[in-house]
Amino acid sequence: MDAKQREKIALLCKSIEQKDKVGSIYSLGSNKANGNIKRTSTCIEDLDYIIGGGLPAGRMIEIYGAESSGKTTLAFHLASLYEMALYIPAEGTFDAERAKVMGNRPKQLIVYNNKYGEDAMEKTYEFAKLGIPLIIIDSVPFLMPKEEYETVEKDMEKNLRIGGIARLLSKSLPPLTKIIEKSGTTIIFINQIRDNMNAMMFGDKTSTPGGHALKHACSLRMQVARRSWITIPNKDPRNSAAEAKVGLLIKCKITKSKVCNPFGEGELPVLFDTGFVSTDDVVEYRKKLMARNKRSKKDEEDEENYED
Repeated sequence: MDAKQREKIALLCKSIEQKDKVGSIYSLGSNKANGNIKRTSTCIEDLDYIIGGGLPAGRMIEIYGAESSGKTTLAFHLASLYEMALYIPAEGTFDAERAKVMGNRPKQLIVYNNKYGEDAMEKTYEFAKLGIPLIIIDSVPFLMPKEEYETVEKDMEKNLRIGGIARLLSKSLPPLTKIIEKSGTTIIFINQIRDNMNAMMFGDKTSTPGGHALKHACSLRMQVARRSWITIPNKDPRNSAAEAKVGLLIKCKITKSKVCNPFGEGELPVLFDTGFVSTDDVVEYRKKLMARNKRSKKDEEDEENYED
């Protein structure tokens, strides 16, 4: 490439910058670059490591998995890390007490109960434009468009149009990516998994609702699964189980990433009454819970003896 060609390209870049804005076009390493990713630590060391240092600002993230795999619990924990967050419980199953246990506070966590998928996306636009740091949508399969919702209300037996949620996201996500790039808002979509009915012996056996638009728009996709329960011996006579479930060991796998090396895996312990803890601390927490159970049992026996 000769000097004249370089000069013409430089003039073209300058004209583009004047027409659009500073930072709309730049050379790698320029001080005008807007591609540096700000991150917020998850306060979970292993999770930070596999996602590149924390949750990326101005990006979309998908957390998906089977039921009881810890998706919402993880989302509540992540919301508690921000000065303010918007939570959209599209499933209609918001648990205020669980949100508090995970560290969320009054006036810090805003909850919006949408009726239609369009409502959820509209409020996502509005809050993202104002620069709220985090928005969580829980979950994608319940973002039913108004047209389909009204059809179900009128006639339960009438067949729905296939792909309504996918069409809604295909239309909504492209402009939303531009909004959050400017505002720095991080959006987390909670999603479920579905069995592929026609799955072959090879390839993926499951898929996620919402079509391909969400997969492409997300800079980070995390699959979570329940690795095992954290249990202690059961001392409560009202519970017939031999062991009491006090927590969950979540396996987290990065299945797509534009912000770190993909395919990292980690295990995240969470206690129902405490929140996420270090793997090294699980044994100590179990000892404390078992000791507390012994004291409770002793108190009951003392009360019975006193009554006698």
